[in-house]
Amino acid sequence: MRKASETSVPADTVQQLSGIRTPPTTLSALAELIGQDSELVDAGRLVAKRRDNVLGLLLRALSREEIAVMEDRGCRADDCNKIQVAQDFDAFRVRRVHLRGACVLGRFSGEVEVQDGIKLATGIYDCTLIDCQIGNDCLLENVRFAANVIIDRESVLFDVGSITCSGAARFGVGQLIPLCVETGGRDLPLWAEVTIDESALVTRERGDVDGQAAVRAAVERYAAIATSPVGWVRRRARVRHIKRIRDAYIGVHAVIDHALELTNVTVLSSADEVTEISGGASVSDSILQWGVRVTGNGIVRQSALLEHSAVDEHASVSGSVIGPNTTIAKGEVTASLVGPFVGFHHQSLLIAAYWPEGKGNIAYGAMVGSNHNGRAPDQEVLAGEGNFYGLGCAIRFPSDFSQSPYSVFSMGVSTLPQRIRFPFSLITVSAEPLGDSHGLVPPAFNELIPAWGLFANAYGLVRTELKFAKRDQARRHMIDYKVLRPQIMRQVRDARDRLLSVTNTKSVYLEDDIDGIGKNFLREEVRIKAIDVYGRALKRYCLRVMLAEQEGNLQIPGSGELAHDIARQLLPGIGFNQRMKLLLDIERQNAELVQSSKARDDERGARIIPGYINAHTTADHDPVVASAWERVRRTEERIVKLGVALSPAK
Repeated sequence: MRKASETSVPADTVQQLSGIRTPPTTLSALAELIGQDSELVDAGRLVAKRRDNVLGLLLRALSREEIAVMEDRGCRADDCNKIQVAQDFDAFRVRRVHLRGACVLGRFSGEVEVQDGIKLATGIYDCTLIDCQIGNDCLLENVRFAANVIIDRESVLFDVGSITCSGAARFGVGQLIPLCVETGGRDLPLWAEVTIDESALVTRERGDVDGQAAVRAAVERYAAIATSPVGWVRRRARVRHIKRIRDAYIGVHAVIDHALELTNVTVLSSADEVTEISGGASVSDSILQWGVRVTGNGIVRQSALLEHSAVDEHASVSGSVIGPNTTIAKGEVTASLVGPFVGFHHQSLLIAAYWPEGKGNIAYGAMVGSNHNGRAPDQEVLAGEGNFYGLGCAIRFPSDFSQSPYSVFSMGVSTLPQRIRFPFSLITVSAEPLGDSHGLVPPAFNELIPAWGLFANAYGLVRTELKFAKRDQARRHMIDYKVLRPQIMRQVRDARDRLLSVTNTKSVYLEDDIDGIGKNFLREEVRIKAIDVYGRALKRYCLRVMLAEQEGNLQIPGSGELAHDIARQLLPGIGFNQRMKLLLDIERQNAELVQSSKARDDERGARIIPGYINAHTTADHDPVVASAWERVRRTEERIVKLGVALSPAK
């Protein structure tokens, strides 16, 4: 439902069925969407409409008998005339409670689940409430101080130090987040339902002055409506063992458990996408969307965590947007736009990064954060989709890797400020001598191996598509897991053309020889191999598209035009049947690459580690390898179905 592919239903249909709206392409279009279908805006309007009875209960005054019962059980009120209760209010369920100001108390009956498997009687016990409205069948116990809060039905507040509202809460919306440039310049005005694509659009399109003004005005209107004199705990939320909550909107079914504090936050949640803040976590000036988890002493400041993202294991996130299905653990992310499926599970650093496509990895000790040039921390990095920053690498700013998707920066590499424009590359410290060219290459330059990921890491690319499809929990983002798709294939074609443009052959090339090499060097034999590997990838892509087109299942806009353009360039004068036979050959070659890369790991591991084979899945039984061969089988089946006669496989 969330994946766009040649054989899927049309993308527009998928979006309509799933509730995903088409990402806007202009800032003006985005401005018109801000605030639509917003529960925060709806809550603000509800409070403005009926401030004295937000929950819409049928209310009455306390009877003299009820006042006597409550006083007998240790309750006191500064003015009983200001207390209103539900029609079938049970005074016996309110004990040792101090009520001050205008309070509303709902009906209390039966039990409510405090945590899994543990239920307690509903009611209000050992609490101080000031100008609060409590819905039906809630449990408030040992809430030492609550002021200006709406607590919806069947919610639980258990062992809470204080939960208050300043009287003009914005719940984190309306503020400017300094994305990508820590000193400002690409600021994002924050609203609760923001997506990664919308964040990227605002961050990127800084030249559209009118559009930027329209977005800021729309967010300010949104924030003005959402601004509330009361805080919220929505129905069936669980708030347990927390010291301090202030200016918080806590959504449906959310779980707050043993957190340190929540200040100026929106927590969006639902019954099947529960948002959790627990384990000593601290969240302030932030938006947490559906299914988010902040735990393990995680710290979130002035940020937006988009659906099903997480912060864990002492990680720190500040001034950033974290995309869906990304977990930040142990390390630090500051002033960054981080897309979906980024692996960040170690003590590492990411600062001032524009990385909306995500799908990459930050390894232990990686330092992607050299944004201070000695004058100001105002430099930035444009990371590419699927970039892998290896153990202990150091990336100096400014750098642009946006046109080098699925490239790997190997362990210990230290890069200079640069722009690299070769997809699927390896950037590594040279292990081979340069011979006569040694004096021509600056000692700080690394070696660039374009197309490395396509021939040496074919297993990793197949695994990437499989794991993202399996792990995707996002419902409001259209995430395409396919690696070989139009946007990336255009970059591959451009990279191949630049490698082919060499007229003066050398043993080693620098940026002056081939545009896009950056502060690296490229060997002649590597250039020749990259041309061949890029060409094979382009043929594979265009033939896949042509197969889908012949089946009537071509759905990705623009893919057909690109495929035929590539075919005219690389496969002239070849008929459809021959092209399909070539596609099957290429798919077999790719499956062999996937299997051989895994087999090499098996052989090396067995040679070095005693008992390695007994503890690892071998290539013959590996599910990723099996998936690659399954694609070959499906491709053959589809081709035969179109009436193409194939020779028996060798």
